[in-house]
Amino acid sequence: MTANDPFRSSYRGVPAGTRLNGIYEIEAMIGAGGMGEVYRCREIQTGSPVAVKMLLPDMVDNEAALALFRREAAALHNLPHEAIVRYFLFTVEPVLQRPYLAMEFVNGRSLSNMLDDGPLTFEALIKLMQRVASGLQAAHEHGIIHRDVSPDNIIVPLDDIRRAKIIDFGIARSTQMGDKTIIGSGFAGKDNYASPEQVGLYGNDVTAKSDVYSFGLVLFQALTGQKLDMGGSQFQLVEKRRRVPDLGAVDLRIRPLLERMLHPDPALRPTMAEVANWAPAASAQPSAVPLHGFDPLGKPEAGTSAQQERVPSTTRNSRRIWLGACVAGLLLLLGGGGYSFYKFVWSSSGLAALPPPPKLAATPAPPRIEPAPPQPARQEPVKLPSQPTVTPSSSPDGPGRAERIRRYVAQYAGGDCFFILPVAVSASAAVIEGFGASTAPFDTFDKAFRKEQGFEASVGVRQVNPAQCPAVKFLSQVGSDQARAPRINLSATELKAGETLNGTIENFANRVVELLMVSDRGEVQSLSYLLKPGIDSLSFALPMARSTGPQLLLVVAAPRVLDSLRQPRPMAADTFFLQAISEAQRGNVTLTAAARYVMLTN
Repeated sequence: MTANDPFRSSYRGVPAGTRLNGIYEIEAMIGAGGMGEVYRCREIQTGSPVAVKMLLPDMVDNEAALALFRREAAALHNLPHEAIVRYFLFTVEPVLQRPYLAMEFVNGRSLSNMLDDGPLTFEALIKLMQRVASGLQAAHEHGIIHRDVSPDNIIVPLDDIRRAKIIDFGIARSTQMGDKTIIGSGFAGKDNYASPEQVGLYGNDVTAKSDVYSFGLVLFQALTGQKLDMGGSQFQLVEKRRRVPDLGAVDLRIRPLLERMLHPDPALRPTMAEVANWAPAASAQPSAVPLHGFDPLGKPEAGTSAQQERVPSTTRNSRRIWLGACVAGLLLLLGGGGYSFYKFVWSSSGLAALPPPPKLAATPAPPRIEPAPPQPARQEPVKLPSQPTVTPSSSPDGPGRAERIRRYVAQYAGGDCFFILPVAVSASAAVIEGFGASTAPFDTFDKAFRKEQGFEASVGVRQVNPAQCPAVKFLSQVGSDQARAPRINLSATELKAGETLNGTIENFANRVVELLMVSDRGEVQSLSYLLKPGIDSLSFALPMARSTGPQLLLVVAAPRVLDSLRQPRPMAADTFFLQAISEAQRGNVTLTAAARYVMLTN
């Protein structure tokens, strides 16, 4: 028995209702490992769900555990990509004195769990491959090697593989910082998906090509429904990786690619960018229906069933006993009928892990003569302190200090295309959301905030196109009163072109509500006619146009109808919002507004 055994036998986790830094409130524990726990929490200010990873009390002073924790926070903070789980905050809870990492909470189940139902079709596999490879490519471009790519570390929201997300960067290695791994010099993660370099071959030099090898093993399993036997003793791990494994069960159309991905020599493997851009010769147009399971946002096609995405299997082999230990870590979340999985890589049980920002189908408007719109902007990473920063907030000045921070944020001027909103603030931590066309003013704000407040805020930037800047300026003029601003709840913040965006609007009291969409080209369209009244809320279902790019969904509340907010045709954003402000000023009308960022993808 170890010194910690008595503690672990009585410890039952952090109770529901516990508040973290005055920002999050714990609702339930949804996962636990050898060194940490995962909780479903809610933001106190907004009620939004958040996933929080927290070290166990007896691991707080463990340098290796802290290093892994810090590593995941640093990796996620540098990876703004829709296929990678989003990071919010990394700090220490001053009362519990425990470091925690707050990040995106996504309902879904792991790819490993999905494959228990059978393999993917070839078409579904290609979509999965392109999605995950694009996320890993983004990581590689930022100098981050995941080093634990496996089906457990790919989460599939709503069973739609087109929205798959990569999770668990706890053992990721940064090639830019030149640091060494915490767990050995090369191997980390699940041995069955390890690359030859991770088990000691080719100089033990783990590079981005190692993720390519691991992902090749994942694709084999997703397509065949069977996992390649690449595990065993240390000797077996090495010997099985001296040659390309038997790929006889793989579809001939993709077998050459997998042969290259699973080549023992990393120099002969393709890059992740090549994998992301690979397509089968003379491939058919992608289906408009979900590629796996039921998609509540999709439109059903006649004669098409989600079951067609599965390959019938008459010889389903039972899983090995040890796989049951992995699956035992998967916890069913209450509500929505979905699963959410979160994982600590240092958990001996291999606990399954965790892991959101479209253009409207509308009456055609005369095309504007302007340069082609820029490529969809990625969400900028939040700022991360190199070490967890804590300012004790137990003093009587705590609430007053939080209010002063909110006032500072509300009064800060960063330019015409700059808007920031305090999502959650306490005396020692702040989560701030921003909208802008450039990251430069947010870098300036970050430095000013740190100098003025004494700690570093977590700032998430939603980067818009320049044509959308008039909407951002409008928000800065009328959107700072968070208490009176309407609240927008969306079914998703990332959609495929042509899908439907569902949502509700709350907190508008007896005011008139206007629903606006600002396209990536800077055209504003009034959609208020789509609002349906309910009990204390309004609902909407917006069919999205078949294009791509960032879209801004605005909700404006006013005490009476303003004609300028109900234009019958799409209008340029600069003209639209100038007219709205002018009419409000003439009539002495107070406007409040809220915005959500939605990304349309192919």
